Amino acid sequence: MNTAVPQPSIDERALGPGTGARFAVLVVLMLVATGAMALTIVSTLHAADGTDCLLAAGMDPDRAGTAAETLRLVAQWIPFWACMDRSVPIPPWWQIALAPGLLAVTAALVFLLLPAWKVRRHRLVDLRTVDSDGTVLRLVEEAAAASGLAGVPRVVVDRATPTAGAVVFGRTRRPVVSLHGGLIACRSTNPGHLRTVLLHEFAHISNRDVTVTYATVALWRAFGTLVLLPYQVWAAFQVGGFGASASLELSPFQIRTLVLPLVLAALVHLARSDVLRVREIHADLTAARSCADVHRAVAAASAPRGLRGAANSLKVLWSTHPAAQVRRSALTDPAPVFGLHALPALLTGASAVLIHSHLLGYLGTYRRLSPWIFQGTALLPAVLVCGVIGTALWRSVAYAVVTGRPAPTGVRTGLWLGAGLGAGALVAGFGSGVSQWWIGGLVGLLLVVASGVAFTVWLTLCARLWAGTWRGRSLRPALVLCLAAALVVSTVWFAWLTPQGLYGVFWQMVTPGSRQLIQQASGTGVGQSTVSAVAAVLPALLGSMRWPLFTAAAAAAWIIPALALALGPPGGHAPRWVVRARLAGTDWPCGREAPPALRRALAPGLLGGAVSWLAVAGALAYLHTGRGWQAGAGGSGGLRLEVWVFLASAGAVAVAALAAIGGRHPLVPLVAAQTAATVGLAGTGLLTSVDGCIAPLSVRTSTCGWHPVSQAFSAVDVFAFVNAVLMFAFPAAAAAVLLQQVARKARRSNGAGDGQPSGARPAARWSAVALPAALVLVLAVAEPLALATYQAAVPDYAAGQRNFQHLLADPPTASAATRAKQVRAWYRHGGEYLLTNAVRSTDQLHTLNVSLDDDPVARAAVLARIRTLCTDIASLGSWEDGYYFRVPDPQAQSDWHEFGTGARDGGRKCLAAVDRRPFDVDAFLGLATARYDLDVAGSYAASTDRAVTKILAEAGYRVR
Repeated sequence: MNTAVPQPSIDERALGPGTGARFAVLVVLMLVATGAMALTIVSTLHAADGTDCLLAAGMDPDRAGTAAETLRLVAQWIPFWACMDRSVPIPPWWQIALAPGLLAVTAALVFLLLPAWKVRRHRLVDLRTVDSDGTVLRLVEEAAAASGLAGVPRVVVDRATPTAGAVVFGRTRRPVVSLHGGLIACRSTNPGHLRTVLLHEFAHISNRDVTVTYATVALWRAFGTLVLLPYQVWAAFQVGGFGASASLELSPFQIRTLVLPLVLAALVHLARSDVLRVREIHADLTAARSCADVHRAVAAASAPRGLRGAANSLKVLWSTHPAAQVRRSALTDPAPVFGLHALPALLTGASAVLIHSHLLGYLGTYRRLSPWIFQGTALLPAVLVCGVIGTALWRSVAYAVVTGRPAPTGVRTGLWLGAGLGAGALVAGFGSGVSQWWIGGLVGLLLVVASGVAFTVWLTLCARLWAGTWRGRSLRPALVLCLAAALVVSTVWFAWLTPQGLYGVFWQMVTPGSRQLIQQASGTGVGQSTVSAVAAVLPALLGSMRWPLFTAAAAAAWIIPALALALGPPGGHAPRWVVRARLAGTDWPCGREAPPALRRALAPGLLGGAVSWLAVAGALAYLHTGRGWQAGAGGSGGLRLEVWVFLASAGAVAVAALAAIGGRHPLVPLVAAQTAATVGLAGTGLLTSVDGCIAPLSVRTSTCGWHPVSQAFSAVDVFAFVNAVLMFAFPAAAAAVLLQQVARKARRSNGAGDGQPSGARPAARWSAVALPAALVLVLAVAEPLALATYQAAVPDYAAGQRNFQHLLADPPTASAATRAKQVRAWYRHGGEYLLTNAVRSTDQLHTLNVSLDDDPVARAAVLARIRTLCTDIASLGSWEDGYYFRVPDPQAQSDWHEFGTGARDGGRKCLAAVDRRPFDVDAFLGLATARYDLDVAGSYAASTDRAVTKILAEAGYRVR
């Protein structure tokens, strides 16, 4: 007796399967990793690398990535990049592009030759040679027609394989279906099974799986042979060379070098297997629509338990076919193809970080990237994450809406995505240095995981809003709109996860020495409360100033849910896309959660904007009294203005988020907070631009007029201030959501319900909110457009060096061996030339004598020689003023600084004296004073030379 198999109630084709994006992750990962790995190997073939330049700058490899070391490098940008340009020349363009091109060509050849190779290797024969009566051929033709194929594909037989299965390979337009010998043997006894297998394989063809599957196979084989194996050999050689002279203990950098190819191999294989398992389920569902008895063809099997079950689960992860029980259950409930499981989320996160890391290494090794280009490097991993994670979350939400099941929260997916990001960050290193696993340690990794959760929860909530309010026949327009917003958000997010982003700035600034650095920059007489406020706010101000898309990302994060709130629910009937997606034609489940009205978010936001205006006015009034504004204290007045105005704006944003708790939806506080931030920023710009027109609020000037806001925000850029205020709205909204959830649980525990309405809410008076909503929307769009061209140029390293040079202190105590390496690098890359010429020129100047009684011709010749030497000495002294590295030894640097100061000052006096006409007594006395100053400077140069020579000699290095 045949039992009817329950049919699914939803069409799995309602949204795209999303497996194409996951295949794209694999392809991009292999191509980008090829370029970065090959470039790493090529750079070792050059005579020198950037290590010597880092050592010459006084960098300690064991402390790389710390705040002090990063500050030391930034404060010496000019000599560092000059050293890099000399020591690490850009290789020819063909060397940079050769590896990815070679990989692509090799993979293409493998892809084209793979079908013929499989036929030859397995000795496959044409179907007609074994199907003498044409029985199987007729079944093949019927199955091809039932599958909707344009023609009958080529069918071959693998007589050596006894199983009753089949496989399809080749290309979608020229597929080859290989039938196993056991399947041919049962053509008479079980023709139904033969038809089911044929329909399943033809489903792969109709689903266009064949080309992408075997293209990935070809690329993977080329990648493993041409890239992974050579890189693993190179890594073992490099690490062996490093550890040979030290100990058997490997540093995190060495471990990452060895583990990277193994991790890439595991990532590619696991991700490919996972995608193929999903493709198998889609093929089963497609075949079932063609009346294939897939449920009977898949053997029933009970899931093992205990250790055997755990081992079987691990085994399935590496298999290209899902477990039998998963395939059978998917035929009645296609939930597996509508969700994102732990493994693909983990693999996507790790792959995205590695892609970003390799892309930065590939593009940024030999060129300086502008913020726009740097932002663009984050676009590729962002596209892949949105394509994989975003599509999967949307499919899960759509499945829940159509079937009436609980909607996902995104927390679980976010945890696995964040774990993948953290794992990828550990392998990539991202500027952590030789002895560090990651900037910020465990807390830093937890921050990465939390950011992944925040992203997926936000995206899931947006999907739930749009799925419940969209009225169209297809959900794809809403999907594209949300994923476009998520793309902008995740692009900034990935840029933030790098050491150059906010994450790196945050962990480098929040150090025990950060308060001292701020105190040093602000000057004396600054209160500790001001220093504490600056120390708390400055990392956010500095970190958010780099990314041109940050303002656009902040706007997209709240405009998209606000538009969904404006649409409102479709009423008591099911949306057209739901009716179209349901196969069984049953009614849409009633009693679904209705989104709140837009006014629930807009009113608190406008209130917060008004509070922001008042708070900023109060801060300006406080600064007007002089208690908070001391422009003469080390030039810190501008910084204090920004800090106080930021605190006032942030407080108003927090008020708006808390006031929106009653909105009964997690995204309402976010919309309210960002609305308050947007309106408040407009008020801040207006109040600071008319400084002097309102006497009690005047801070910088008493003259009424229009003063560009950039003049007020000079210590930290105005764009950084705008971004920081917008960024603060996110944690403020998150805190409000937590309070909102606590309040809902408290109401439930008291038996009062959660206060959440269901069904359709009454129609709102749109005219009451249309005008303020339009004004806020205009402001939100205008801010990103106004800031769009910010920092489009390559960073000015001279300006960066000037901003941080006064914060540079003596290097921390390093080991004698490290200090000797630093001094040797400083000596090799220009220090020897400077010291030799400084000592020689000052000695020669000391031997020259001039007198007023000398013959005018002879005196002119001596003065000409003195002028040449003074010019040379002054030029040598100018190198000390930031154009060459500081001496890595504190005492030698102190003497070298005295030489530089004396050489520049004495050289200037010397030139003024010898150029004076007539050369009289005053000129003679001026020259004598200048020569004395230069003699003193020469003694400091000689002292520096002796100190450097001693360090090098004690370390066994040969000196001139």
